[in-house]
Amino acid sequence: MPAASSALISLIDPATGRQRHWWLGDGGVPQRLAGLLGAPLRATGLPPRRFPEFSAVFAPLPRLTAGAAGPAAQQAVYRYLIQTHAAGATLSCWRRYPGGIGWLRRCGPVALGPFVSRF
Repeated sequence: MPAASSALISLIDPATGRQRHWWLGDGGVPQRLAGLLGAPLRATGLPPRRFPEFSAVFAPLPRLTAGAAGPAAQQAVYRYLIQTHAAGATLSCWRRYPGGIGWLRRCGPVALGPFVSRF
Protein backbone atom coordinates (compact mmCIF):
# COMPACT_ATOMS: atom_id res chain seq x y z
CA MET A 1 0.00 0.00 0.00
CA PRO A 2 1.56 3.36 -0.98
CA ALA A 3 2.14 6.03 1.63
CA ALA A 4 -0.47 8.79 1.73
CA SER A 5 1.82 11.28 0.01
CA SER A 6 4.41 9.19 -1.82
CA ALA A 7 6.04 10.72 -4.89
CA LEU A 8 8.05 9.86 -7.94
CA ILE A 9 10.58 12.52 -8.92
CA SER A 10 11.94 12.38 -12.47
CA LEU A 11 14.85 14.50 -13.67
CA ILE A 12 15.40 14.74 -17.41
CA ASP A 13 18.03 16.59 -19.43
CA PRO A 14 16.49 16.82 -22.92
CA ALA A 15 19.79 17.99 -24.47
CA THR A 16 21.67 14.81 -23.46
CA GLY A 17 18.85 12.34 -22.88
CA ARG A 18 20.02 11.68 -19.31
CA GLN A 19 17.36 10.85 -16.79
CA ARG A 20 17.16 9.82 -13.15
CA HIS A 21 14.28 8.92 -10.91
CA TRP A 22 13.88 9.00 -7.13
CA TRP A 23 11.24 7.71 -4.75
CA LEU A 24 9.91 9.81 -1.90
CA GLY A 25 8.06 7.25 0.20
CA ASP A 26 6.27 9.77 2.37
CA GLY A 27 6.08 13.52 2.45
CA GLY A 28 5.90 13.93 -1.32
CA VAL A 29 3.68 16.98 -1.10
CA PRO A 30 4.74 20.06 -3.08
CA GLN A 31 5.79 21.87 0.11
CA ARG A 32 8.35 19.14 0.87
CA LEU A 33 9.74 19.17 -2.66
CA ALA A 34 9.94 22.97 -2.56
CA GLY A 35 11.89 22.64 0.70
CA LEU A 36 14.34 20.20 -0.88
CA LEU A 37 14.80 22.40 -3.95
CA GLY A 38 15.06 25.54 -1.85
CA ALA A 39 17.89 24.22 0.34
CA PRO A 40 20.67 25.08 -2.18
CA LEU A 41 19.06 28.46 -2.74
CA ARG A 42 19.11 29.20 0.99
CA ALA A 43 22.68 27.90 1.36
CA THR A 44 24.32 29.55 -1.66
CA GLY A 45 21.79 32.02 -3.01
CA LEU A 46 21.59 30.00 -6.22
CA PRO A 47 18.99 27.39 -7.16
CA PRO A 48 20.04 24.07 -8.67
CA ARG A 49 20.27 24.48 -12.45
CA ARG A 50 22.16 21.57 -13.92
CA PHE A 51 21.70 17.82 -13.86
CA PRO A 52 24.51 17.16 -11.32
CA GLU A 53 23.17 19.84 -8.96
CA PHE A 54 19.71 18.29 -8.94
CA SER A 55 21.23 14.84 -8.51
CA ALA A 56 23.02 16.12 -5.40
CA VAL A 57 19.78 17.57 -3.98
CA PHE A 58 18.01 14.22 -4.33
CA ALA A 59 21.00 12.00 -3.43
CA PRO A 60 19.60 11.12 0.05
CA LEU A 61 16.44 9.67 -1.55
CA PRO A 62 16.18 6.12 -2.89
CA ARG A 63 17.11 6.14 -6.55
CA LEU A 64 15.10 4.12 -9.07
CA THR A 65 16.26 2.68 -12.34
CA ALA A 66 14.43 3.88 -15.45
CA GLY A 67 12.65 0.52 -15.61
CA ALA A 68 11.43 0.78 -12.02
CA ALA A 69 10.09 4.31 -12.50
CA GLY A 70 7.03 3.03 -14.38
CA PRO A 71 5.78 0.75 -11.57
CA ALA A 72 6.68 3.42 -8.99
CA ALA A 73 4.52 5.94 -10.85
CA GLN A 74 1.58 3.57 -10.43
CA GLN A 75 2.12 3.60 -6.65
CA ALA A 76 2.79 7.32 -6.26
CA VAL A 77 0.29 9.94 -5.18
CA TYR A 78 2.42 12.80 -6.58
CA ARG A 79 4.58 12.90 -9.66
CA TYR A 80 7.19 15.55 -10.42
CA LEU A 81 9.04 16.12 -13.66
CA ILE A 82 12.06 18.41 -13.64
CA GLN A 83 13.58 19.28 -17.00
CA THR A 84 16.90 21.05 -17.23
CA HIS A 85 17.43 23.66 -19.94
CA ALA A 86 20.22 26.06 -20.86
CA ALA A 87 18.34 28.86 -19.08
CA GLY A 88 17.61 26.87 -15.92
CA ALA A 89 15.00 24.24 -15.17
CA THR A 90 11.24 23.80 -15.17
CA LEU A 91 9.07 21.66 -12.95
CA SER A 92 5.69 20.06 -13.56
CA CYS A 93 3.58 18.38 -10.89
CA TRP A 94 0.66 15.96 -11.02
CA ARG A 95 -1.45 14.37 -8.30
CA ARG A 96 -3.59 11.26 -8.29
CA TYR A 97 -6.61 11.55 -5.98
CA PRO A 98 -8.22 8.47 -4.40
CA GLY A 99 -11.01 7.16 -6.61
CA GLY A 100 -10.09 9.79 -9.17
CA ILE A 101 -9.83 9.65 -12.91
CA GLY A 102 -6.06 9.47 -13.08
CA TRP A 103 -3.30 12.05 -12.95
CA LEU A 104 -4.40 15.69 -12.62
CA ARG A 105 -1.91 18.48 -13.27
CA ARG A 106 -1.25 20.64 -10.21
CA CYS A 107 1.28 23.01 -11.76
CA GLY A 108 3.76 23.59 -14.52
CA PRO A 109 5.79 23.65 -16.35
CA VAL A 110 7.01 26.44 -14.08
CA ALA A 111 10.47 27.80 -13.29
CA LEU A 112 11.88 26.59 -9.98
CA GLY A 113 11.95 30.01 -8.31
CA PRO A 114 8.17 30.54 -8.54
CA PHE A 115 7.53 26.92 -7.51
CA VAL A 116 9.69 27.24 -4.39
CA SER A 117 8.15 30.63 -3.56
CA ARG A 118 4.59 29.32 -4.00
CA PHE A 119 5.04 26.28 -1.78
